[in-house]
Amino acid sequence: MINFRKLEDIISNNNSFLLTTHVNPDADAIGSEIAFYRILNQLGKEVFIINHSQTPYNLEFLDSEKKIEKFNSEKHSALFDKVDVLAALDFNRSERLVSMQQAFDNSSQLKICIDHHQSPEDFVDHQFIDTEYSATGHILFDLIKQTGIVLLNKSIAYPIYAAIMTDTGSFRFERTTSNLHRIIAELLDLGVDPGEVYDKIYDECKFSKFKLLGRTLDTIELIQMTESDI
Repeated sequence: MINFRKLEDIISNNNSFLLTTHVNPDADAIGSEIAFYRILNQLGKEVFIINHSQTPYNLEFLDSEKKIEKFNSEKHSALFDKVDVLAALDFNRSERLVSMQQAFDNSSQLKICIDHHQSPEDFVDHQFIDTEYSATGHILFDLIKQTGIVLLNKSIAYPIYAAIMTDTGSFRFERTTSNLHRIIAELLDLGVDPGEVYDKIYDECKFSKFKLLGRTLDTIELIQMTESDI
């Protein structure tokens, strides 16, 4: 069970945060970063989001303010020792930071992990992990509901919905409970358009894959073989 009051205290008692997620981020990773950014932003905190990987094309719509930056060691390494808190979202092993691992591990700043995956590594000061949650975005929803730390609005509901929808396989997986559907209803009541989110994530993803397939097919060469070559 997650101690949301402890997480609330950490947020309240610190002023600057660096958020990051795992290599090759999915919608829960990006959605959780953006949702947490908007929570912290409502509170007047200074927030940076830095990832090893570029945001996938089909998830860029979640980051409408273009807050996510791709890690550049010369530009960003010093930040790991300047912000008050380093927050690992949707992963629980530092090796998944790839190029950012050294800067994260070597920092002496306060480190937290918010996640729902099994077998966490001991790489942070405080873990807010519960495998019963459907997604990391689901945890952030409960942070708001259980503490009242900020007002849940459409700008936060949107990335949380994307996080939950994708990590439940569009509500097909085991953790799709009646309570989860009540959460989704609340997000929809705030103005989230489920069709729009689905289309942007999955249809645009299909389009980008077709483009990649097209480029791959362009490289295929037909080689004529004679009987002597066999």
